[in-house]
Amino acid sequence: MRTGAARGETGYGGGVGAFRALKHGCNAFWRVLDGVLGVFGLPVATLPVSYTSVSYINSAFPMISSVSNISSGVIHQYAGTVEAEINAKISKRYSLPLTADCPILTAIATRETIYRIAVQRQLVQFPPAQQGQHPMLMQHKDDQELLKQIMDGELQLVTASNAVVAADITQLEIYSTTKGYVPTFHEGSWGDQIQDESKLDDIVADRGL
Repeated sequence: MRTGAARGETGYGGGVGAFRALKHGCNAFWRVLDGVLGVFGLPVATLPVSYTSVSYINSAFPMISSVSNISSGVIHQYAGTVEAEINAKISKRYSLPLTADCPILTAIATRETIYRIAVQRQLVQFPPAQQGQHPMLMQHKDDQELLKQIMDGELQLVTASNAVVAADITQLEIYSTTKGYVPTFHEGSWGDQIQDESKLDDIVADRGL
């Protein structure tokens, strides 16, 4: 009679063979899930990708293309999700779709797609907090700050031919040049009223004094 060890059983009674079958089944399950249900496990429409491409992403981070269950379709879904987020942010300032290629958006979309795939598919290991931040995480934060600066108008979009992309003036908020002033009159007590030095300086400057 064979012993439990000879049969490959463990203390849990499942057996090594059963574990291997389970592992194989899980891998097969994720491959099917990626192909049928998309990146997040839900039926999704194919999102447009215009700033980056699958070839850009594979070229910038070859490790992705070497993973068997990350197909071109999966990469495309990740990139489409990233670009949807980018468009949601810059639509406050620019009319979409953009009619020219903007290298900065290509760079951000490519790096952000790589970051999402690397993190969610565990292609990189992040060090403990006391050892500092992983370069990929630092780049992710920088890219998010770049998007904020573009959205706020601190940075302008420039095409591949170095032409500045005009902002959509119908989307811009209108501010007064005096919006930062403290009101001259208010509903508090007389003793709480103050003179706004910035306002007084601007008035003097406008009068040429």
